[in-house]
Amino acid sequence: MKKGFVPTENFKRLKEAEKLVAKRGALEAGLVLVRGVYGIGKSMLTERWATDSGYVFVRAKETWTKHTVLREIATKMGLSTHGAAAEVQDRIIGQLAVTMTPLIIDEADHLVDRRSASMLEVIRDITDITGIMCFLVGMEGFPVLVARHAHIASRVARIVELEPLSVQDVQTTVTAKAEVPMSADVVAIIHQHAKGRMRLVLNAIANIEQWAQANSWANVELAHIKGRPLCPEFTSQSAAASAKGAR
Repeated sequence: MKKGFVPTENFKRLKEAEKLVAKRGALEAGLVLVRGVYGIGKSMLTERWATDSGYVFVRAKETWTKHTVLREIATKMGLSTHGAAAEVQDRIIGQLAVTMTPLIIDEADHLVDRRSASMLEVIRDITDITGIMCFLVGMEGFPVLVARHAHIASRVARIVELEPLSVQDVQTTVTAKAEVPMSADVVAIIHQHAKGRMRLVLNAIANIEQWAQANSWANVELAHIKGRPLCPEFTSQSAAASAKGAR
């Protein structure tokens, strides 16, 4: 599979949100919530966007604490992580106030729950003081969790909905990533099997490329892949079927 970034409609949605939030009136309203179902390529999209744009990208983890948040951000910024949390935060604020570099935090669901938003408060302090934008990327229910904490929710400038891939998105992905040409009918069946999820689209492309290489297909038509499992997904049903077959 070829390397490279795929500019899907979701990428365009992010860029449009960035333009709109950059023109916001209240400087402290710098939080952008990015939500979408699993598997549609949120992490891949936002990490590549951060790399290409020179933004600070971190991926939150369930084990994080307020100090961990700051250490991870400081590390990505090339700053010292020594000292108390307040000292690390001061270094981050000092640099971002000059560079105005946006932050992107993936798996941001880990930063908030029904009881506490203390880790998000650390981010809010940074965005309030510096005026930078921060994109918080989570699952589809993430904005509901944030809304429970009014002092954080009041800083949200926009919610970006990342949608399942369209047929055109899949065509763009196949054109950019596949090593072997695939017909429009193949693209359509990939879209159907993958249910609009980038993760499964990439799995399908990889599988088809392997079959093409093994069978010396110069290009792939629908007849080549008819009846083949393009991108099998592990589910409770598949697990049950596997267990039943092992008996």
